[in-house]
Amino acid sequence: MPPDVRAWPGVSPIERVEGGHRNEVWRGTSPNGQVAIRSSRRSSESLAWELDLVERLGALGFLVPRVAPTADGEPEAGGVVVQEWIEGREPSTIADWRLVAAELCRLHVVMSGHPQRPGCVPVAELARRGRSVDADLAALPDDVADDVLAVFASVSDDPPTVVHGDPGPSNLRITADGRVGLLDWDESRVDVELHDLSNLGIQARWRRDRVRRADHRG
Repeated sequence: MPPDVRAWPGVSPIERVEGGHRNEVWRGTSPNGQVAIRSSRRSSESLAWELDLVERLGALGFLVPRVAPTADGEPEAGGVVVQEWIEGREPSTIADWRLVAAELCRLHVVMSGHPQRPGCVPVAELARRGRSVDADLAALPDDVADDVLAVFASVSDDPPTVVHGDPGPSNLRITADGRVGLLDWDESRVDVELHDLSNLGIQARWRRDRVRRADHRG
């Protein structure tokens, strides 16, 4: 069933977008062009944190899906959010992934010190708390949980910062003018940058560590 967009006059859902592990996303139209319509399952506090983050990032020059307010000026209505549609293609080349890695590294630098998303904890605290939103160590076999905690311990000294949380190809766009669009901030939170840099199309974490060492020597 299409999302309820009555709070946005002139907005109409067109088709559901494939993907989206937690939330249903639709492509739609508005008086200002195409939009993405998302039905969030996050708490109101968690969603407010995310939408505020997206607005802050847009103001800092990141290409993110800016929020279209309701007719009453609210950023969401009943968990439904209408956002700018960002045109572009998914990253496919090493050059594309280098652009993505550089933009994520910029995110990590400029958003250091940002407050944590409600309900989330960084991996350094999972050993003590046991869970963070969807992550529940108690649901894992003991040997698997031990392996997970060992990995987390290896990055526990990394300074936490805002991470996108799910920078896969479907959540990224390379625009015609070479900018990187970062879509779907549903998994964003404050955590170690490994969550963003470990699964890209290049060895971004190694490159980031080299930059840090060079800065330290300088």
